[in-house]
Amino acid sequence: MPKLESEFKPASSIASQASHNGTLTQRVLSHDSDTGDKTVLLAHSPGAKWGNTEDDETSTCIHEYWEECYIIEGRLYDVGKKLWFEAGSYCCRPPGMVHGPYRADEVVGCREVAWVRYPAKTV
Repeated sequence: MPKLESEFKPASSIASQASHNGTLTQRVLSHDSDTGDKTVLLAHSPGAKWGNTEDDETSTCIHEYWEECYIIEGRLYDVGKKLWFEAGSYCCRPPGMVHGPYRADEVVGCREVAWVRYPAKTV
């Protein structure tokens, strides 16, 4: 089913899901169950670490989908690049692009919006 129409409402009114270790909370703002495409609000706790899996600051991330991210507040540290990225930073990654691992700021954490788009399926 395509993404549903939605008028303005508080994002806090959308159910959130916490990760198993409690370092990430996500709210799926919209989702297309046919394609898997989604828009997600992510909140990484202060000091949270992630790579290919939660709490993994050693392995890189790689996805089979397009991923765009925009940092709303806080910042994250790219362990591989040895760089901090702050609020207002944006990225766009094609399927297969290696990135990360990451660590959220120790004091304020990191909040970001992520857009996930899967490549069109061929028959």
